[in-house]
Amino acid sequence: MTNTERVISRLQVAAIILMAAGFGWAGGNFTPSDAPFWNPLLHTIPIVLILIFGLPMLRMRGTHQYIESHAGWANVGMSVFAVIAIAFVIVAVVLGATNPNPNAFGVKTVEDWFPAVIIIVGSLLWLRTLIPASLRNAEARAASSS
Repeated sequence: MTNTERVISRLQVAAIILMAAGFGWAGGNFTPSDAPFWNPLLHTIPIVLILIFGLPMLRMRGTHQYIESHAGWANVGMSVFAVIAIAFVIVAVVLGATNPNPNAFGVKTVEDWFPAVIIIVGSLLWLRTLIPASLRNAEARAASSS
């Protein structure tokens, strides 16, 4: 594993941790104490998706060939999840800014901003790690074809 691959791997692990922490915090922060049972259950869906997509990649960090051949679905899934997470936070911010009801859905207070920022940072960090990986793969394909 090259130094670039190690850095990308560490940044991806950090992104997975940040997204999980942000969604966990958001679930606790945005679930009212008198909410019906389905509300907290609904807030666990992002964490379950992060576990489904993230754990295979964390397990495969030791061997580079295994990552390339078997973790493609997890990489794509986490990338799609990151884009959806960014869109979700943007919608939450817009709804929070446009609805004056303090009990309505949306990012309204400082306490609401913390998980929103953590989710955005984790998602952007994940998407940022894809740029060197795609450049490295393009260079490898070009070198093998010549």
